[in-house]
Amino acid sequence: MLKATLKISGLLLVILLAIGAFVYFKYLKPKPLPVSAEDRAAISLMPLPSYLKLSDGRFLLTPDFGAEIQGPKDSIVQKAIGRFLKQTSKASTLSFKENGVGLSVFYETATLPVQPLETTESYSLSINKKGIVLKAATAYGVLHGLESLSQLLKVENGTCTWPYLELSDSPRFVWRGLMIDVSRHWIPKEVILRNIEAMAAVKLNVLHLHLSDYQGFRVESKVFPKLQEMGSGGNFLSQADVREIVEYAVERGIRIIPEFDMPGHTLSFLVGYPELGSVPGPYQLATTFGVLKPVMDPTREEVYTFIDAFVGEMANLFPDPYFHIGGDEVNFSQWNESPTIQLFMKQNSISDAHGLQAYFNQRIEKILQKHNKKMVGWDEILNPKLSNDIVVQSWRSHKSLFEAVQKGSKAILSTGYYLDHKLPASKHYATDPEVLPGAVTIKPDSILWQQYDLVLQISESPVKTSLVLYGDSSNLRGLFFLMDNATGFEKAERLGDELKFSFKSDYGQINFEAVFSGDSLKGKMSLGFLSFPFKGKKVGANDMRGTIAPKVELIKPLFLEQKRNILGGEAAMWSEVVSAQNIESRIWPRMAAMAEKWWSPQELTKDVKDMYRRLEILSNRLDQSGLRHLQSQKDLIDDLAQGKDTGAVKCLIDVLEESKYYSRIASVTSNLIPLNEVVDAAAPESWTALKFGWTVDEFISDPAHKKNEPEIRKWLIRWQENHAAFVQCADGNPRLTKVVETSRDLQVLSIFALKALDSLTRKGSLNDNEKKAAQTAIKGMVENRAGTVLAVSSSLQKLINTAL
Repeated sequence: MLKATLKISGLLLVILLAIGAFVYFKYLKPKPLPVSAEDRAAISLMPLPSYLKLSDGRFLLTPDFGAEIQGPKDSIVQKAIGRFLKQTSKASTLSFKENGVGLSVFYETATLPVQPLETTESYSLSINKKGIVLKAATAYGVLHGLESLSQLLKVENGTCTWPYLELSDSPRFVWRGLMIDVSRHWIPKEVILRNIEAMAAVKLNVLHLHLSDYQGFRVESKVFPKLQEMGSGGNFLSQADVREIVEYAVERGIRIIPEFDMPGHTLSFLVGYPELGSVPGPYQLATTFGVLKPVMDPTREEVYTFIDAFVGEMANLFPDPYFHIGGDEVNFSQWNESPTIQLFMKQNSISDAHGLQAYFNQRIEKILQKHNKKMVGWDEILNPKLSNDIVVQSWRSHKSLFEAVQKGSKAILSTGYYLDHKLPASKHYATDPEVLPGAVTIKPDSILWQQYDLVLQISESPVKTSLVLYGDSSNLRGLFFLMDNATGFEKAERLGDELKFSFKSDYGQINFEAVFSGDSLKGKMSLGFLSFPFKGKKVGANDMRGTIAPKVELIKPLFLEQKRNILGGEAAMWSEVVSAQNIESRIWPRMAAMAEKWWSPQELTKDVKDMYRRLEILSNRLDQSGLRHLQSQKDLIDDLAQGKDTGAVKCLIDVLEESKYYSRIASVTSNLIPLNEVVDAAAPESWTALKFGWTVDEFISDPAHKKNEPEIRKWLIRWQENHAAFVQCADGNPRLTKVVETSRDLQVLSIFALKALDSLTRKGSLNDNEKKAAQTAIKGMVENRAGTVLAVSSSLQKLINTAL
């Protein structure tokens, strides 16, 4: 009897294990990534491709290397291959013979005079002992494939090779852009061309040029010459310059979209043509920043006659079908104060200034359509009276992107991609156009609500989650939070102390069963035949004093067709506090992280540390190809040192970052102020601080406190000793004097961090007086000094606090 029971139990166990394995492999086991972790670690390609599989072996580059092309005749493809061979020759120091072999290029469709937005950009690469095969549906895919080949080339000990692999690739989004403001601070043609080259390297395909604002009009007009003669301060792109820029971009698969801001931000129009304004002139260019009053008069027909002629001229100069009208930050004061404009609004049943701007935009859209252009504008233009052909650029909130696509418009996201905010690459990398952070689709209830913090037991690992219930037992619904994601369920059942609800997930239907016991909750979450227990307690409710309902962003879910209306993303580089000298250091290399977000599959853009690994390699590669994002910092440091110890100045600047968001505009109020201070040399994101932070975290997490100890000690000693050298450099130098106290902060924190390091590694100890002094020093730190922040401060404090 016992044996029979054991046999049945054993059989039952086998059955349960088989069922469990089936459910795991069918529902729970993660799908293999299109690029494995091992293959990803072996390459430095950025952006990552849609699929890549490495094989053993490498293809050796020899002087016989060259390209064979099969496809329609296309000068752009020929030039791209010529650039690729030139770059490869420079990297390898090999001279290639004419009619070489090794690279076979196949494509079906040539480039077009104007690239459609829907152009197929996919390509594939196959590399083995026979050679390299690049296949693409269009010439644009060939351009991207050649950029990938350039990055995959490995130069080691005088030998150049490509890895054997199979690769297929296509972009996630069709619009992958960068906006450069050349109006507030003049950014010349040479800088634009260098940025186009860098953009092509990371497969960006849209350069949006902000060409007019309060501070300057930056394009030559032959129809209205007073635009540049009176509105540019002498700095503008000639029409020949524009044609060169457009051609240069087209040859690299990049479209140029001009922006001429209207009806606001139009002071540079009005200086030469005051009759367009809402109040009589004269006008003069602004040197200060902000939202100023001058604005076009939407009620006068001559304004539209002017814009019609102007757009007609610019439409020929910029052949792309998309034309940006700005439309943001319109100061309504002159409209509201003008009796003539108010009378027009009354006669035309326009209720307010927003309605008047909508009227203006309707008129402008018809003008653009006349010239075969599609309107692009900042999210203020969104209005049901405009056609669905417009493209809305969401900058004020991510939510406006969702609203635009749900109303049928095309949209691109700039919220979260503002380069002038000086945020770390990781922050931009976490922003996804299709994901509205914290958004839920269930309507919250601030009257009847309860929140429970739960611990879900998955295998041996506890996972913290949260549950929010809304309403009463007759209409109970709620939200389940897991890993920063909120999922709503429309119907929950509560019978006495028992709670049940379910919702669909990516892995199948999730079922919850729980029992209340006072303020506690205990139960299980089931998926198929698998069950995971949880328990928790109430942490907030409408009847719990001192608690408030959790904030959630209510948004309707996007349907597939609405998701297709999300064209992609565009980074914004506004130029209030950048110059031609340092603008590249504010764009690169962080721009590449966003390029990867928009190109690569969503599931490949979650490993932040690997992103930074490849980003640093790419940054150095861009520097070698001629981009000046690193060289400009070196030049500024040399200028700041004034012939003294450059190393001491660099040591401090390497651990500084420019203050975030718009805090610096308070001190840089005019484009006449030179941008040659320490803050202008400091990077938006310090590589030294980033690496030091990782090193400290690994040291602290090591129970024995041995990992990375020598490396940390070396850094701390250097920062401690650098202060004396920096003080000598700053003597008589007012620009350096502004950050002497920051250097002193770095020294003090380093001294205490060394004592903490000794204490943690049992090479010394912190006495009570030293502990108090360390705490006092930390509390006394000034966060922002001369527009900079000490980027290593948090890691130094973490190290010190670990020992206190």
